[in-house]
Amino acid sequence: MNYLAHLHLAELSHTSLAGALLGEYARGAVDTSLPASLQIGIILHRRIDSFTDAHALHAVRVRALPPPFRRFGGIITDMMFDHFLARHWSRYHALPLDEFVRQAHERLTPDRHWPEAMVRLVAGLKQSGMLARYRDFDALLGALARIDQRFKRPTPLPRCRPLLEQHYGDMETAFLHFYPELEAFVLDQARGLAG
Repeated sequence: MNYLAHLHLAELSHTSLAGALLGEYARGAVDTSLPASLQIGIILHRRIDSFTDAHALHAVRVRALPPPFRRFGGIITDMMFDHFLARHWSRYHALPLDEFVRQAHERLTPDRHWPEAMVRLVAGLKQSGMLARYRDFDALLGALARIDQRFKRPTPLPRCRPLLEQHYGDMETAFLHFYPELEAFVLDQARGLAG
């Protein structure tokens, strides 16, 4: 899953929003000198990613993408799932999406545990308002094009509009069936980590 889902699932499970994002950057063994809330956030982030990648509904959508897009299918599907979370936000959260994003921005305050890349990420998310803009298909396509710039060689990500338009309905159906299972998984995992 991508940033919006990780933040939503952190709030759902009453775990750290910062830890949910820190999981994107932490490598190897979890640093036991970190505050417990950040450690739990990193662990939960990794479990969410593993659950998502192994889930049949996600894997089928990745495999349905033709070459050369399939190589980037995990990124594409994760971004599309964030798009559908934003589009169907009221099913999953009582607050409007814009208000959730505003509160998340307020709570995400850099501290000494944040790597510089995460500081830049959060500043960029706040400045662009991207989390709330995920519901807009064109904004999502723009985000995929920006991801392309992180690679040393060009990727097909900037050219995936026709493909995603073709697969849109199937991806949306997969997301709507998948996400409640992910929510239940996260709540179960968070209980285990807290205990």
